[in-house]
Amino acid sequence: MWRIFLLLFILNFPCTLHAFFWPLSWEFEQEKRFLGPLISYQNDEENTGITVRPLLSSYDSRDGGEWNFIYPLGKSNKEKSYFVPIYLSKSMAEGESDTAFTFLFWGKSKQGRYFGFFPFFGTMYDRFGADELGFLAWPIYSYKTAEGATKRNFLYPFFATYSGAETGFKAWPLYGTRERMGEKKTTFFLWPFFVKQQRDLDTDEPIDALNVTPFYMSAVSRKRASYSIMWPIYSYQKDEDKVKHGFFFNLFSKTEGSGETGYSYFPFISSVKKENDTTLDILWPLYKETEYYIENDRYLYRRILLWNRYLTEKGRTFLSVWPFFEYRKEKDEHTVYIPTVLPYKEAGWDRIARPLLTLYEQRTGPDRSAVSVLYGLFTNEKKGEDWKTRFAFLLEVKKEKGHFGFEFLSGLLGMDKTHLKILFIPFKKE
Repeated sequence: MWRIFLLLFILNFPCTLHAFFWPLSWEFEQEKRFLGPLISYQNDEENTGITVRPLLSSYDSRDGGEWNFIYPLGKSNKEKSYFVPIYLSKSMAEGESDTAFTFLFWGKSKQGRYFGFFPFFGTMYDRFGADELGFLAWPIYSYKTAEGATKRNFLYPFFATYSGAETGFKAWPLYGTRERMGEKKTTFFLWPFFVKQQRDLDTDEPIDALNVTPFYMSAVSRKRASYSIMWPIYSYQKDEDKVKHGFFFNLFSKTEGSGETGYSYFPFISSVKKENDTTLDILWPLYKETEYYIENDRYLYRRILLWNRYLTEKGRTFLSVWPFFEYRKEKDEHTVYIPTVLPYKEAGWDRIARPLLTLYEQRTGPDRSAVSVLYGLFTNEKKGEDWKTRFAFLLEVKKEKGHFGFEFLSGLLGMDKTHLKILFIPFKKE
């Protein structure tokens, strides 16, 4: 830890050569960078951040501090820490916790502490959607308790019994039955060829389903019905506001109704319209367009050849022409990256890995702009009437508060409104 604080001290230490001796050190929009794109450092009133890109690692002080290391394999913050595939630790409300180190795990829940060593023995509480989980010499024996029902597995997945709120047993794949009285019942024979289900029995829309794979499949309720004959050759779906016929995995389909209309002649063209939302595919995967609304806000998404994407939503625009360039707009902020490796947005990638692979970066906003070329070999920054242009360590020209200044060879010779710099030493002007 002391090494981090020592590095932060050095990064903040004032030095004539510190900010501008490219590529050892340079600045871009109040971000200090070192060794070209390899290290960057930011510090403001609320946040301190440092990124070491050869190690794909970073530290961010906000919200209690967050570390990323060997991105995207490792991360650590006050709620969660992990290093894939070796370690995982989570802290939850009311003192609950969960930790796993390879095959060893332990934790604490409202029901108490638990411990295990997979596959020999173990117990867990309030995890994976279950009240309690346990195993002994897995897969010889394991159990799961949830919603008042207990399932016991023997030689998983072949044999199981159900008790408590559910009753039944299975000898997979020969025969099995499972019932929660008044809610659902499932029976299978030679799974997956013969399966019969009754579900949602405690609602106004109970469903009866029968699968005789692949010859016949159905799921019927009071308002909806779906059938398949010689799946995937033909399927039929009907509900209150639409009817759909599909052939060969719905590659060819037609939908009619007041709630939804559409057709598909894959891969040539397909179209679906549901209320105000529409989806259009042409020569898949060549072109895809989706338009949808959330309340009165319109969202538009376009994709060309899977990787090239265009997205507009409330106050935001995203355009990626992979691998050539990427454009983003958020309110009045605009950003351009050349080239672009990933055709989508991801915060960790943007901070840790992207600067290693970006040769041109441009940021513009209200009354300001900034451009960086070839890891700071050339930079240009403007804010209001002030501007600053730098070509590596050779020359810097700037205008600040109406006055011009320059530096040659990182301060070997320079001048601004208040100082004259000779051999890197600033002399105050009378």
